[in-house]
This record gives sequence, C-alpha cells and structure tokens, in this order.
Amino acid sequence: MSDESPEPVESSDDLEQYAIVASRRQQWDTLLWQMPTMVLTGEAFLFTISLGAQTSQTGRIIAATLSLLVALSSTHSLASHRLSELADSAWLHEYELAHGVPELHGLSWRSRRMGIVAAQRESASFTDRLVSHTGTMRSIVVWFWTMALITGAAITTLVLAIGWPRFLRS
Repeated sequence: MSDESPEPVESSDDLEQYAIVASRRQQWDTLLWQMPTMVLTGEAFLFTISLGAQTSQTGRIIAATLSLLVALSSTHSLASHRLSELADSAWLHEYELAHGVPELHGLSWRSRRMGIVAAQRESASFTDRLVSHTGTMRSIVVWFWTMALITGAAITTLVLAIGWPRFLRS
C-alpha cells in the first residue's frame, strides 16, 4: 500500500469548467482596465463643461454633479470588477492546486511577479531599475486613488459652482 495520494482524474467537464472560469476571469480583468480609460474621457468632458468660462451656473452644477456621480459609480465598478476577478482567480488557483498542475493564478503568481520586480532592481539597465519601482505599487491601487482624487475634484467643483460661482468665471 502506498502513502502517496492518487492522482486526481480530470474529466472533460472539469477541464471545460476550468476553461469557462479562466475565460470569465479574463473578461473581468479586461473590464477592470478598460473602464478607467473610458471614465477619464468622460470626466475630462464634464470638467471642461463645469470649468468652462462660458458655462452658466446651472450648467456648471449639472456637469459637476454628473462628474461626481460618474466618479463614485466608476470607483464602485472598479472595486466590483476587481473582486470578481479575484474570486475567479482564487477558484482557478484552488483548481490548479487540487489537480497538481502549474499554478498560474492567485497569490503565487503575484509572488512570482514581485520576484521579477526585485530582480529588475539589480539589473544593469537603468530602464529595468525604473520599471521595478513602478512594479512595487499595484495598478489597482493607483487607479483607485486616481478615481478618489477625481471624486474630490468633482466635489470641489460642485461646491465652487454652488457657493462661489464667480470664482469659476474668472
């Protein structure tokens, strides 16, 4: 009798389910990074209106309010897409562990990525060393705080449009 645990038998249903979840995780990841680009375009348009010299006070208030709503809902969507992507990534990682296949998802992948970042710090290439510094802060954190700053700017613009409209006309 052997102490080794038996190799899990993979059915075509198992592999199909893995492929479906992997595809869905990719969809969440794509949405996660497409959304900020589209939001920045819309926010730029709304800020152009709300800060434009020829815009009426009512127009400023409406544009600033819309800018605030878009920023808040975008931050929520960013978080939601990230959580969905993380949930699928965790499921895929658990599947990989259970079936003895290479770990391509989850925290082990992040650790591998951070190892590459650390190795780049030792590189002779100036560019690699610069890239290693950007790799220490995760993009999701950068985008989350960017959306928080846009939210703050929208609040400030709205407060100015309501309380000090002459300030925005100058």
